[in-house]
Amino acid sequence: MTADRRAGGTGTDTVVAAALLVFFGVVACTALYAPREYSDRAFRLLDWMKGSSEPPAPAPEAPVRRRGQQGGR
Repeated sequence: MTADRRAGGTGTDTVVAAALLVFFGVVACTALYAPREYSDRAFRLLDWMKGSSEPPAPAPEAPVRRRGQQGGR
């Protein structure tokens, strides 16, 4: 392989770079414009790719009792 060929790069480099740009574009569009479930998953994927740990799950809320369910009053 000549020095000119190595310095110029290969077609494989271009294909890999284009694939990564398409991948990140799809994930970003999903995060911004998809339904909430898919959007949440895309944001978690982005956090995972940048190395952040997932935030803890929210604490379950106590069930709300209505006045009619409380009894005698």
